[in-house]
Amino acid sequence: MKYNTQFAFGLLGATLLAVVTSACAPITRTPAEQVCDPLAAKKMALKDHCLACHSMTRQKGGPSFNAIAAKYHGNPNAEAELYEHLTTGDVSRMSDGNTQYHKCIANENPEKIRNMVRWILVQ
Repeated sequence: MKYNTQFAFGLLGATLLAVVTSACAPITRTPAEQVCDPLAAKKMALKDHCLACHSMTRQKGGPSFNAIAAKYHGNPNAEAELYEHLTTGDVSRMSDGNTQYHKCIANENPEKIRNMVRWILVQ
């Protein structure tokens, strides 16, 4: 009887150890997710009025951040291209078909802009 109890507790301990170990396993993240501060990015998006034309999930005047992330998915130059778009005021095509210059946010700290770009790309 004593042997069965020790075996059961040993099996229970091994199972708990396996569960805890797997729960603490590192999560695989993309490079953008590893260096993104979402709170700072959202604060910047609010401050620079990005959310006036963009939404997280639905199209407004401009595409949603989810749509932007999907468009650039798999593009190794995505971060650089979006950074350039935000800092140069490139022409943007609006949902109604008209074009206009995108607001330029070049007066911000470059690392803050990169953080917001990474945040958009992981949506």
